[in-house]
Amino acid sequence: MDVSGQRLKGTGVSAGVVIGKALLIGSPTPTVQEIHLDEDEVEQEVERFQEALRMSRGQIEALRRRVHDVLGRDSASIFDSHLLLVDDPTVVGQVVEGIRKQRRNAEYVFESVIRHYREALKQVDDSYIRDRLVDIQDVAGRIICNLHGHKVADLSHLTEPCIVVAQDLSPSDTAGIDRQHVRAFITAIGSRTSHTAIMARAMGIPAVVGLSEHIQAIADDQTLIVDGSRGEVVINPTPEQLRVYERRTREQADWLARVQVDASLPAETLDGFHVRMAGNIELPDEVESLRLMQGIGIGLFRTEFLFIRSDGLCDEEEHFHTYRQVAEAIYPCSVIFRTLDIGGDKFLSHLKMPVELNPFLGMRAIRFCLHRMDIFRVQLRAILRASAFGKVRILFPMISTLEEMQQALAVLADVKEELTAQGIDYNPHLDVGIMVEVPAAAMLADKLAPHVDFISLGTNDLVQYSLAVDRSNPDISYLYQPTHPAIIRMIQHVVQAVYTHGKWIGICGEMAAEPLYAPLILGLGIHELSMAPVAIPEVKRVVRHIRMHEAEALVDQAVTCGTAEEVTTLCRNFLRKNYPEALPAEDP
Repeated sequence: MDVSGQRLKGTGVSAGVVIGKALLIGSPTPTVQEIHLDEDEVEQEVERFQEALRMSRGQIEALRRRVHDVLGRDSASIFDSHLLLVDDPTVVGQVVEGIRKQRRNAEYVFESVIRHYREALKQVDDSYIRDRLVDIQDVAGRIICNLHGHKVADLSHLTEPCIVVAQDLSPSDTAGIDRQHVRAFITAIGSRTSHTAIMARAMGIPAVVGLSEHIQAIADDQTLIVDGSRGEVVINPTPEQLRVYERRTREQADWLARVQVDASLPAETLDGFHVRMAGNIELPDEVESLRLMQGIGIGLFRTEFLFIRSDGLCDEEEHFHTYRQVAEAIYPCSVIFRTLDIGGDKFLSHLKMPVELNPFLGMRAIRFCLHRMDIFRVQLRAILRASAFGKVRILFPMISTLEEMQQALAVLADVKEELTAQGIDYNPHLDVGIMVEVPAAAMLADKLAPHVDFISLGTNDLVQYSLAVDRSNPDISYLYQPTHPAIIRMIQHVVQAVYTHGKWIGICGEMAAEPLYAPLILGLGIHELSMAPVAIPEVKRVVRHIRMHEAEALVDQAVTCGTAEEVTTLCRNFLRKNYPEALPAEDP
């Protein structure tokens, strides 16, 4: 069947347009057979299993070092969970016991144990947990390959540029990848939170996941077009499609070049209104990328990595050292440290967090901190101490009630008194803010704002909670609408409440990083935008083509709309008139 020009629709998880040849990657794991052992072979089989574990551990540690050197500590941390799986005493103990009791070969027993865990996790109604099945499958495949004496396949020895096509790509597949030759990823399964998506974004490689059975239409060595922004793949493009996408890739390259040239210019509208721009980061190493831009501070420093990366809890000195390092590095710009935002799709095994039927509505963020005062007070002490070495602000996440916020502020005041009594330096006047990311806090903004110095809009969760849609579920992703009129009206209400009390407001969700929404955000009265550092130059360039009175008129129209598509169309028309280069090219 001729599939020339056929379009496949998936989920775009890493932006960019690429044209290239398909390289189909299959599963490297050999078939496991059941073998009966004689009594005198059992202990040798146990040792063979232990040797495969040692070999697998060494391979994973080597991969981790390679990724750390190329992509940094954040991407390399993917392999922490792999090492934990290799060393998991429960799994290892069950396999060793199974070999001895059943007198069966290690591969057979190991696969049986792993199958049990996989089936159990498949029953969990949580997309983040289901994505972790990839970790188990990757490690299990590696161990079985080592038991068989098979070399674990990798993509590090390619000789021609290609677009990798697979049912799925494990972290090991992507870690050793030859970045000069792999131009894009396409997978049948996966989501925005899958490892393929995380690694693709880290490497700056366009990627489309979630093509499901449609991926079977792709054959080896076919010419493909991958559009990571739209989540589209074109098979054997027609001459007209090739011309359109070749033009689009040239425009993309030209656009990025111009954006980088303007990176050092101030974020200022055409009528002279200055917009504060900041970066969302989670690692001290990322500060350097912000220092290369003029006047860019840290609008959101996620502190979870200090907990997630540790086998146990960090002590106060470890926290303080990191916070001080960041505050000094970004000075004279400021840094906003968000207190521990754990729970939901982020969990810590060593904190023994309870299993919840709906973790997004459970013990997370500020609720967890107020429940675990020992952890909360240590973090607050460290942040306050770091405030003596730079412009530091504190941000409390997921506030939903006035009482909750007052409790957090009371703990902060108590910690300040403690430091004062101990003669420890800190800035007693540092700004304190809250994140508005649930509808209750948005509607109560007029009661919350008087008690804090600023409010930060966390639009990722605000959209999710307001529209009752799991943003990581591809089946209902169409309902995740940041431009829904209800969201725009809610944000407008918060902004008005904040300004009534003479405070300032920023936005740190993904909405801030979308150039299409920049006029809408500014028109709403939000004048501090914090986003991933890579998005700053592009959004800044859009800001420099906006007039504030026109952006405010855009909002006046938006709040009268009935659908998200109407609001999005208004935003597109605004940019089409004022800065058409910011819009993606029309579909061919």
